[in-house]
Order: sequence, then structure tokens, then C-alpha cells
Amino acid sequence: MCGIVGYVGEKKLVPILLEGLHCLEYRGYDSSGIAIHEGQSLNVIKAVGKISKLEEVLNVNGNSTNGKNGSVHCGIGHTRWATHGEPTEINAHPHFDTEENIAVVHNGIIRNYIEVKEKLIKEGTVFKSQTDTEVVVQLIAYNFKQSKSILKAICKSVNELEGSYALAILFKSEHNKIYAVRKESPLVIGIGKKENYLASDTPTLSRFVDKAARLLDNEIAELSKKEVVFYNFKGKKIKKKILRISKSKDILDKRGFKHYLAKEINEQSEVVLTLLQELLPSAEKSVQLDYLKLEPKFLKEVDRILILACGTAYHAGLVGKHVIEKLTSIPVEVQFASEYLNSASLLTKKSLIVGISQSGETADTIAAIKKAISSGATLIGITNRPDSALADMAKNHLIVSRSGVEVSVAATKTFTTQMLVLYLLAVYISETINHEPSTINLLKKELRQLPQLIDQTLAKSEFYQEQIVKYASSKDFVFIGRGINYPIALEAALKLKELSYIHASGYASGEMKHGPIAVLDRGVPVVSIIVPGETYERVIQNSLEAKSRKAPMIAVAVDGDKKVDGIFDTVLHIPPVSEILSPFLTVIPMQFLSYYIAEHLGRDVDQPRNLAKSVTVE
Repeated sequence: MCGIVGYVGEKKLVPILLEGLHCLEYRGYDSSGIAIHEGQSLNVIKAVGKISKLEEVLNVNGNSTNGKNGSVHCGIGHTRWATHGEPTEINAHPHFDTEENIAVVHNGIIRNYIEVKEKLIKEGTVFKSQTDTEVVVQLIAYNFKQSKSILKAICKSVNELEGSYALAILFKSEHNKIYAVRKESPLVIGIGKKENYLASDTPTLSRFVDKAARLLDNEIAELSKKEVVFYNFKGKKIKKKILRISKSKDILDKRGFKHYLAKEINEQSEVVLTLLQELLPSAEKSVQLDYLKLEPKFLKEVDRILILACGTAYHAGLVGKHVIEKLTSIPVEVQFASEYLNSASLLTKKSLIVGISQSGETADTIAAIKKAISSGATLIGITNRPDSALADMAKNHLIVSRSGVEVSVAATKTFTTQMLVLYLLAVYISETINHEPSTINLLKKELRQLPQLIDQTLAKSEFYQEQIVKYASSKDFVFIGRGINYPIALEAALKLKELSYIHASGYASGEMKHGPIAVLDRGVPVVSIIVPGETYERVIQNSLEAKSRKAPMIAVAVDGDKKVDGIFDTVLHIPPVSEILSPFLTVIPMQFLSYYIAEHLGRDVDQPRNLAKSVTVE
């Protein structure tokens, strides 16, 4: 979840490190720091809080970060999301060894850090922080004293560590080199002319270079300004494929919006159109997923589909379950990836796994997929990042959601494109096995109309704001829905908790009277998701049960629904839409509800407390 950046070359170092760290802010963090090589020494500067705090410290210490005659050109930077130890300056990265000969930044979790720490303490090592990362740098320092070889010390150390880690390492004795290490946490090397970079993701590197090499598990890179040399964990040189990377849109551009979150909510019609143009360019054509090379015989014999995901991606999976089962009649199960790790695997070679991860690096999801595919089942990966661990695992069975970079920690446009990919996958499977073609043709026509319907919904944002902020003082919310909109109730509750810190719960509306109704009173608004279709009357009835308990009543309903207008205190209207397609529209007022309440309360909308964008540790 942390962000790592590094540079070695001839340009001014500190501005590059800070620009890289700002690009990585979306990953979530609570402290930041840099380590720079000043020829005869390493200098570490760090601060708790926003990167602006680090910039303040750097401005105060400006002369000490420029070196002699501006000669500082090698350094690493880090944004930390606390796992071991509170967010303090001592626990912030980079970390020194005892003698300040080595500086390390780290993304990941060292699972055996207690055992390694105890061993090093017995050898006389004194620790300052509460982090697992300090164990890494102290272990490398210990092994370096034994071997007198940097590469041997790194190799010996990483082979003693258990867990996941991306490391960037500076040695005082090598004033123009950075060492990078990867095991189960992302790290990418940027290749330039007389300069080289490293970062946790490709979009950050694309600001500086157009060539990159992705470190894979158990690989090491030695960066100097002239070259990058790659090794495996045995210290043997290896060759790496150098990739061309395209310059990303400026991920720090808010396009006139107050927050990245508002920008990204409003980009949903744009990203949906982009995905449809690629995978469903016309309602008269088949979904363009033939590159998956899933044989019709295999798809006809699939015994079950298992969707593995976490958080918002899990909710997209629940929507996908409804659509896939309706269109294909194949049983679908959706599991939290973290829970699947502890469950019995009932998959066969006839099973299909769908792994969903916005970043493609979600640790729980990657671990669960590894367990699932050991059964011989076939994996389809859905991610927004084609250069990710999930992409590597899925290989040719990968669907990229084409959302563009999402800076805000709370997922909005990536949720919408994950849902759309699952709809298109359902249509593709159905078309391949010739299942109910008339239903499929109608759905494809409706899908092609989605960008316009989403635009019409987004145009109501000011109306939503006016209706929503009067509920900002509530301490609890309840969201209810049925069928395909039950997952939207879950997603709405999650978004409100993430952004506003207000407690919220999502329920299948029929479950209200089985316990949750007890919490209702005048201070607990109930938000009902009601669209015409087979669940309509039941949700109305469940809402009336809540209304009789004096709860303030809010509905998400289609324009012109006079029955709903007569029951609810507040109605957030959406354009008329079929029930099967409704989640794409019902989620939008829910996103605005969370956003406007959080903004009204003065919350940090783009970087909510305690949260990280990419959960790369278990």
C-alpha cells in the first residue's frame, strides 16, 4: 500500500522525488520521507502527515539536501501506510541501519520479522522503530559485514525473509547506485538516457520516461545512471524485457473539479464509452472477447464460476453473479478473497475463476487466486492495470477495465467498469453457448445506451447535493435493496463509511424485519433502492415497514414514479432504466450522497483516514 520512488541521474534530485511521491499519493499514506546520497553520507528526511509537511521540512533544510554544488543525484522516496507501529517520524521510512551506512524503503509485510529481530538483537543490534522494515535494513547491514559484498548481502537477506516486499536500498559506499528488490509487491524500473528511475507503478514513471521493465517476484535490479543490471535471488544476472510505456494523462489534473473523487464520478460515462467501443462497438456485433480463447466446449461444460475479490470489487462481483446466472444458467459463487484462503477448495478443471482487482496487486486476491488455480481451474483476470501481478497470472485470459488512473482512494469509476466487464463477460459466454439470443440482443442494445443514461444521471448532481446535505448530521444510515441492487446497498454503505466516517449498513431489504429494523428511529435515515421490475413491490413494502418506525426515508427511484414520491421524504431520481441495467445508475446518487455529506463535514474526501488505494499487504 506504500508508494516507492527512486532516481539516479544528472537532474535535480529532490524535485523528482517529490513529484513521484505526489503521483503516488492515491495509494494512501500517513507519512513520507526521502533518503539522498550526499557522496560521503546518506541523509534521511521524513515527516508525519501530508507530503506538504515533508516539503516544509525540506525547505527548512534546503541547503542540506542539495549537496556540494548541487551534486546530489541519487535518492529514494516513500509514502507509508502504517502496518507495524503508529504513524510517527521514527516509524516513517526510509530506515537506517545502526551505523547509518544503508537506507531502505519498503512496501509489504515481513511475516517473520519478530524471529529475525530477536536473532539480530542477540548479535548486538539496537532497534529504534516498531516497524518490520527496520528489520530488513538491519539484516542487510549484518550480512554485508559478513560478506563485504552488496549483492551477496542482499541475496542472503531476502532469502532469510518471509513475506511480501518491494525494497529500494541505498548504500553509503555506492554513491551513485540504487538497489531494488521485489517479492509479491509491485516495483517498476524506468529506463532513461543517462538516468534511471524506479516506482511502485507505471503511471508515475510515465511522467519521466517512455521505457520500463517490471520486476517480477524474486528479482533484483542495480540502477546507476548508465545502466540497469538485473539479477535473481541467487545473484545470477538475468535479462529483462524492456517495454514501451505511453504517457498517462496527468493524474494530478482535477479538470476543474474540487476533488479527484468528483472528477472520477463524473468520468463514468466517458470510461464506459471507452470500454464499450473496445468490447461492444455495435449492438449488432458479438462481444469482442474472442482473444480469451475459451473454447465453446469448455464453456458449455463449466460446472461453476467462482468470483474472488475484496471490498468494492466484491460488490461488483455480486452484481456480476446476478447477470451471469441470468444469461448463462451457470452457478456463480462470490467470495471475499480473504475468506477463500481459509475455505475448502471445491473447484475442478471444469471450473472458471474470475479474479477482480482494480490494481491487480491486491494481496488477498492474489493469494486466493493462487490457491484457486492450483485445482486446475481456468482463471479470467479483471483489472485496471495490465502491468500487474493479476495480469501476469491471467496472461491471455485478461480483461482490462480501461478506467484510467483513479487517484481518489474511494473507488467509483473503477467499480462501474468492473461491473460492465462482468456484464460483457456474461454476454460473451451466453453468445458462445447459444443461450437465449433474444435476451442477449436486447441487453446489448441497452448496454450501448449506457453512456447517455449515465450522463443524464450525472447531470442531476446539484439536485442530489441539495437533497442530501440535510442528512449530514445523522450518526447512522441504513441502505436497502433487493436482487441486483442489493450489492448497490452494500456499496453505498461502504462508500459512506469510507468518506464521511458515519456508520452505515447495507441489507437485503427483506432481511430488515429479521433484526436490523430494531435500530431504526428518527435519527437513522433509510435509503431504499427501488426500480421497476420483479423486486419493486417487495422493496416498497420493506420501506413502509421502516417508515412506520419513524425513520427518515430516502429513495433512489426512476423519474416519474409517483408511488415512490408519495411515500418517501426525499427521492433521488434517475432516468428510467431496465432492472438488469439499473446498478449502473442507482450507484451514482449513492456516490454523490457519500461525497457531498463527507465534503459538508469537512472530511479528507480523496484520502480518507486509515485507508489505502492499493491493499498490497494481507
